[in-house]
Amino acid sequence: MADVTVRLTIGNFTAEVTGPADYVDKKLDDLVERFLGSWKPSAVTETKTAVPAPPGGKQVSPAEFLKKRNVKNQTDRALMLGYYLEKFQSQSSFTSTELGEMGVAVRDPFGNISDVVARLTSRGMMMSAGEKDGQRAYALTASGETYVEEALQQNQ
Repeated sequence: MADVTVRLTIGNFTAEVTGPADYVDKKLDDLVERFLGSWKPSAVTETKTAVPAPPGGKQVSPAEFLKKRNVKNQTDRALMLGYYLEKFQSQSSFTSTELGEMGVAVRDPFGNISDVVARLTSRGMMMSAGEKDGQRAYALTASGETYVEEALQQNQ
């Protein structure tokens, strides 16, 4: 059975747990009880996303991550690579230079990564996240994450 990832955000509190479904449910219940105590939601929306489990516990490379995905264009590739940086390398933000370097690393370089990032930002799929190494940093928005996760579910 594939692992699932569940992210719960309530105000400033965010918890994300990955693992077998039973473990994730129990761990989230424990975290909510511990950090939110008697708070009761008026409505709960739960999203579970299958995360590709690396064989033998080894790290998944960016090229391997993109290989089985139906990446149609540069904007989809930039979103996938941004998702990879956030989820597999635990980066809270990334620069357009980092995305460009990853494009070269996967042997599918971007024409103009700054234009791609600007288009994604104007579409609400990425947002500015301050500065990193003296450059403007970006992060995927909730819409960007949802777009990538839906594409991942379609390509399982």
